Amino acid sequence: MNIGQVVKELKKVYPSASISRVRFLEKEGLIKPKRSKGGTRIFTNKDLKKLNKILDLQENQFYSLKAIKNNSSLLTSKDTRKITISEYSKHDVLKNSGVSEKDFHELVKYKFEDDKEKFTNIDLERLKSWSFFLELGLQPRNFTTIKSVSDRTIGFSDYLISTIQDENINVELVVDNLTKIIKGLILRK
Repeated sequence: MNIGQVVKELKKVYPSASISRVRFLEKEGLIKPKRSKGGTRIFTNKDLKKLNKILDLQENQFYSLKAIKNNSSLLTSKDTRKITISEYSKHDVLKNSGVSEKDFHELVKYKFEDDKEKFTNIDLERLKSWSFFLELGLQPRNFTTIKSVSDRTIGFSDYLISTIQDENINVELVVDNLTKIIKGLILRK
């Protein structure tokens, strides 16, 4: 596959992936794709797997590029130390999600996001989802119906919680299960 196809695959999990980033990792000697007679990079599934591992080490496990280069066992070991980050700065959450500053301000304008100092893992996952749709060419204005459904669902989930007699039931559990029902209904069509 060519570099564009590789980046398209990487973006499914790592929205911040780009052609220039793949070229940089090649320049740093972390990957060595084959070349066609015309000089075009030809990536194998093994190359794609290695790129996924590198991006995982950088974005999810927070290893520096220098640490990855100096410890080649990180690329082959399945037993890497997982670091859990519970709080992100605005800069880091946008970088890791692949959402640009401009797109983020549009999301704030349409009241899908709040412009705040600290972000959580839930914020990061939601922004990754926004990045997916933004990459497809959709804009926040295309999601105004979702905003009204979300606003109505908040009241509905509060109602559900108030009628449930189990103290172990919280808003997140109710929302997770409502999401599964909605997903099932949409995919059933």
